[in-house]
Amino acid sequence: MTSCRSQLSHSQRGSVLIVALILCAIIGISLASYIRMARTAMTLSNRALYNNAAMNLAEQGLEEAIYSVNKMVEDPSYAWSGAGWTLSGGNAQQKWTGVALSQNSTAQYRVYISGYNSSNPWIVARSTVQLAAADAAPIEKWIRVTLRGSSRYANGLVARKSVWFKGNNVSVDSFNSTRNNDGTLRGAPVAYSAGVRRDRGSVGSISVSTDAVLVKQADVWGYVSTASYDPTNTVGNNGSILGADSVPDSSWDKSTVDPARISTTFSASFEPETQPGSSVPTIGSIDAAGTYGTAGVARTIVCSDISVSGKNNLVKFQGDVTLIITAAAGSDAISISGNGSGIEVLANSSLKIYTAGDIDLTGQGIVNATSQAKNFEIIGTSTSSVPQDIKIAGGGSFVGKVYAPNAGVTVHGDGAMSGSIVANDITLTGNAAFHYDEALGEPDGATPFRISKWEELTTATARDAVASHVSF
Repeated sequence: MTSCRSQLSHSQRGSVLIVALILCAIIGISLASYIRMARTAMTLSNRALYNNAAMNLAEQGLEEAIYSVNKMVEDPSYAWSGAGWTLSGGNAQQKWTGVALSQNSTAQYRVYISGYNSSNPWIVARSTVQLAAADAAPIEKWIRVTLRGSSRYANGLVARKSVWFKGNNVSVDSFNSTRNNDGTLRGAPVAYSAGVRRDRGSVGSISVSTDAVLVKQADVWGYVSTASYDPTNTVGNNGSILGADSVPDSSWDKSTVDPARISTTFSASFEPETQPGSSVPTIGSIDAAGTYGTAGVARTIVCSDISVSGKNNLVKFQGDVTLIITAAAGSDAISISGNGSGIEVLANSSLKIYTAGDIDLTGQGIVNATSQAKNFEIIGTSTSSVPQDIKIAGGGSFVGKVYAPNAGVTVHGDGAMSGSIVANDITLTGNAAFHYDEALGEPDGATPFRISKWEELTTATARDAVASHVSF
């Protein structure tokens, strides 16, 4: 009996040992797998970190390129070589090396600009991050962007703060004075009429306030955009935001507001304008009818103010005139009143007015014989500390454009305006009708380029197409 018990005990001890060995093997395998998994996770995490770094460097290269392209728009004498660029024909390239990253990793990035001095440049940026580990593959990011020219008058009514519509018959729509509906150029520019009416009367505000755009009873035949608040809630029972393709359905919050024509991600820039200097002596105050300028000749005229009233007192301008009005901010720069009195831009002429003072255009207001908004422009140069006041009123028709980022602009009465307004705040009252001239939205050569297309190149085919440009 003792021998059997001893044999059984030895057998049990052997089984326990085998089980222990198996458990140790399982634990060892598990630990090895866990360590391997942890190492893989760490490697992936590390590469993800530097993947972001590579993207940031590529974006930094793009920013350098876009800055230089737009710097040349501002200053045609911009020294590309002084900023580190190598020029070849109409192209530019630059390489940044030895960028130190954490954990002894390094990076470099290259940028190529095609047609840096053209109307449609495009840019390729390529960044490379070399990890510290000798066996780690480098990380690369390739980005291509296409730029397009822009215009400060890319929209009809644009305000830093608010656009308010007051009255039951205020309306907004658009037309194109220089192009047909199919995009081809017209034989000759046209003025606004029902026959050329379009549905791109764009209204925008960068304010996040609930009253950024108060549509109320106005009819907007186009688009309304803000930086945050949905303008649908500001549309009254008789107001609307619609277009030619608007078809009401049950998903609409209001039957007169097309959601496809609403945006809450609007942005715009309001760069200040300064009064240009001039060595031309001032002619003092213009207070009576007369003709200024010379047909077919560009000329700068400096005056203290324009103040005319009474009957049929027209101040006429011919040729391409830049008018600098020296009236101080807060004082009257232009005051027009009386039946038939106003400012007239003669045929084949243009007038650009710079002033920090207030403007009151009643009576006949502005007569633009060219019928093109591009030929009459008001540039408000007042600073934000001294707001500017611009009033456009009367029963006449104002054809022109206004850029006054620190001004309050009011359009009221029974008149109509064709063109574009960019201001601090805008108010349309009474029966005012505003017609945005889409021709003003075409690139003007003086406004910074914007990105029209951004794409990351992730396939071999896409990268091969531009590899020769970023392999220097």
